[in-house]
Amino acid sequence: MSFMGARVAVKPCNGEYLSFECHGNLTSVDCCDDTVPEIIFSVPLAINNAYIQTHTRDMVTVRENGQLGIKSGKENISESELFDFICLGLNRVAIRAHNGRFVSFNADKNKMLCAESESIGPNETFEVIVVFK
Repeated sequence: MSFMGARVAVKPCNGEYLSFECHGNLTSVDCCDDTVPEIIFSVPLAINNAYIQTHTRDMVTVRENGQLGIKSGKENISESELFDFICLGLNRVAIRAHNGRFVSFNADKNKMLCAESESIGPNETFEVIVVFK
C-alpha cells in the first residue's frame, strides 16, 4: 500500500474528511483543503497491528462502546489502538479493530465512527489520500 508510513487524509463513503473534534471524537467534516491539520493522520509502516496518529501525535482508539476516539499519545499503546488495514485497491481500505470488527461510518450516528461491523460494505470502505505538505 503506497500510503504506509505517510501522512494521510481519510475519506469515508460520504466524501467528507475524517477529523477529530474538541471532545476527542472522530467524525467527518466537509473540507476542501486536505492540508488542514485536524484531518491529517500518520500511518506507520505496518499493515497489521498498526496504530494511527493525529498531527498532534495522539492516537486513534476504540472505546468500550465501540466508538472511535482520540487517546493521548503520552499513554502506552494498548490493544485498543491497534488496527489492521485490508487493501481493497485504488487507495481504498477497510480497517479492522482489535475486537475483530470493521470500522464503520454511520451518518445516522452523528457521523461518528464505530468498530461494529462484521462485514465490509460501502460504510466500511475508506479512501486514503497521501498529503505532500
